[in-house]
Formats: sequence, C-alpha cells, structure tokens
Amino acid sequence: MSTLHESATARGTARHALPGLPMMLLKAVPTMIRRRGPESEPEDIDFHFAVDAIENEHLARYHNAFQGFKSDIPLTYLYLIAQRAHLAAMLDERFPWPILGMVHVANKMTLCAPILKDVPFQLQVRIQMPERAATRKRVRPIYEVNFYQEDVLRAQCLSTYQVGAGEPPPRGRKRTLPAPDLSDYKHTALWQMSSELGRSYANLSGDYNPIHLHPWLSRWFGFERPIIHGMYSVAYAQAELERQLGAEVSTMDIAFRRPLILPAEAAFHYRLNSNGGDLMVTDALAQRAYLDGTFVLNVEKEKS
Repeated sequence: MSTLHESATARGTARHALPGLPMMLLKAVPTMIRRRGPESEPEDIDFHFAVDAIENEHLARYHNAFQGFKSDIPLTYLYLIAQRAHLAAMLDERFPWPILGMVHVANKMTLCAPILKDVPFQLQVRIQMPERAATRKRVRPIYEVNFYQEDVLRAQCLSTYQVGAGEPPPRGRKRTLPAPDLSDYKHTALWQMSSELGRSYANLSGDYNPIHLHPWLSRWFGFERPIIHGMYSVAYAQAELERQLGAEVSTMDIAFRRPLILPAEAAFHYRLNSNGGDLMVTDALAQRAYLDGTFVLNVEKEKS
C-alpha cells in the first residue's frame, strides 16, 4: 500500500490546512445562487488536507454529551473532522451543486488502526461522482475521507449524499412504509430529545445548518420544526452500544431513513451476531425507523 505522501506526490496535489466549519457554512450560502448542476458528466474530485491533533478539551466535551463511550476517540468523533472535509471539498469551484441542498442519506465509518491522540492528521478526500449525474434527478455522490497519521491509514469515512431533497409526492398521495421489523432486537433506551438539542449539538460539532437550529430557519427548507443532526443519533447509538456491551465499536454502517423532528422521543434497539450486530433508532412506539444499520465490535482489542 502506498503511503499518503507518495499518493499526494503522484497526483501533484497540494495539502492545505482544513478550515473550521462556521466560516465555511457562510461561504456555502452563495452556492444556492451560482450553481445549477453540471452541464456534462462531472468527474471525481480529489483533495488533501492537513488537520491539527485532537483537542483534549473538545474531546472531553464530546464524551460528556454522550455518556457511555468506551472508546477514547469514538468513530463518530472522527466524523466531526470528516464533515469539515466534506464542506471544504464542496466549496471548490469544481463541485457543481448548491451545498445547502445536499442531504446526508448514509454513512459508514471504519477504524483501521489505533488513533494517535497527540498526532496531526493528513486527510485524503475524494468525491466520487455517480454515472449519468448530469441527467438523473436523484443524484448520490459518495464522499470518501481517509484519515492518516504518520503515513498509516487510521480510519475511513464513506458518506453518501443526495442532491436536493427530491420531488414531493403528488397531491393526494402519501407514501406509507410498514412498521420496522424488530424481531430479536433488544429495546435498551428511550431518548428524550428537546427542542434545544439541535442548537447544543451545533455548538459542539460546528454544524450550524439552518434546518437544525430554529423553526424560522428550518421552514425555509420545508420543515415545520428543526430536525436533529443525523450523526447526533449515530453518536448516541455508538455510546449506548459501548455502554451496554462493554466493548469498543470499530465499524458503523448507517442508512438515514427519515428526519427526526424535534422535540421527540426516540427508541434505540440492537441485536447481536458473532462480531457485532444490527441497530435501529425508531419513534417511541417503534412504528417508524429514523435510521438503521450494522456495527462491528473491536473484539481483538478486548482479547488483548
């Protein structure tokens, strides 16, 4: 496997410091006006970013927000870095769509080697463009973020986004889905999620997308009330799994099924297999799923 340095040199790509989220979100607003989608097939886009070592104080705040983590540096904490890379990449003039119309529909994170706490990261980022992206209505590019420290791949984040929120159903038609199948799942927690939660998590994550903050802002994007960040629920799920099972989670592969509108009660469920299992977050009555997916436990570390 080639090292990060060799890969960056081969592509002739400069490595830039990764900016912070709040200022990048302000820069995202003008893309609503100047971008109308690709006129031809867009090509994959590659980036390289340098990121400072993890701040101990911020990591402690993250642990405090999600009680139960056994991992010192949780997978979902690394997503806070990945989302900064996503936005920095989308601000590039080669990215053809408005940023504030992008919807996060799936996310997979994998721990590949132990994270070094006091060592900076180098990120390799690629936006993989789907075929026929210039003509398809529901376009779903994939954002790949590889985390390197000392030329070793430490973690990978694969995020799938949808361009825009999609077409609403015709008037008079309403799409209904059956209640989720929770056979063999354990119901382990009921989360009380207040109206303030979107703002408090925005302060922690730096993600001040308007749909999470206030009804006046979320209505601009078609939501009567704010929705919680999808990765907030994933972080809560990881913390709950690690608290329940006493082991670190090394992989999470999640699909976001529908927005979780605040305030709300949400129920967490999981079932085990040989080295991990399945998870689901539903409403309190388990009639609708907000997200579901799979997880893998770091059993090798537990054995050591």
